[in-house]
Amino acid sequence: MSLDFHDKMIVAHAVLAGLAALITAPAAILIGRYFRSRQWWFKAHLFLQIITAIFIITLFAVGLLAVASGGNGNQLTGPKKDPHHDIGLAIAVLFLLQFVLGIGAHLTHSAGPGKYTLTTPKSPLRHVHVGMGLVVTALLYAGVKTGMDEWNNVSDAKTLVPKGVEVVYWVLFALAVAAYLFGWILEPMRAASRESSVVGSEEKVDGWRA
Repeated sequence: MSLDFHDKMIVAHAVLAGLAALITAPAAILIGRYFRSRQWWFKAHLFLQIITAIFIITLFAVGLLAVASGGNGNQLTGPKKDPHHDIGLAIAVLFLLQFVLGIGAHLTHSAGPGKYTLTTPKSPLRHVHVGMGLVVTALLYAGVKTGMDEWNNVSDAKTLVPKGVEVVYWVLFALAVAAYLFGWILEPMRAASRESSVVGSEEKVDGWRA
């Protein structure tokens, strides 16, 4: 099957969107959820965020190029405007904003950059960063889903998204959501356990000093 320029650009756009939505963005979030007590977590989280940013900027540009090649303007305004392109614009703006907020949260933490654990107070910026990160990831999932639906309607090759691709999408989506919710439920217990171990260590030190 031969794809024209429009369809090739859409495929490239879809691959980048899939990598961002299904791999790098969820991985960055889950590292923050499960490994925040490890010294290496922020570097890994930041690295994945940077890769996600590269994916998002590139896929946004490729998407605009694909739409323009079909003579449809940018589909962000006008009669051919649609939800998929609205979601894409929202992702591009909100992701870059939450990226900056994440850096700010790391640098303004009450315990100092890189010195906090599960039990230290969180910067208000971090709450905003985390909330926006979840919103952006949800939009990424929505963007991929609406993008698959759009391919079925606008592909010049008149092909449909393979069922296997849709199955992989839903499986990875479900696994990421389940992993995040499990970590969210587990965090208070992990924090309490860590705090009790710290208190126990301090009591032992006081006992030795006595």
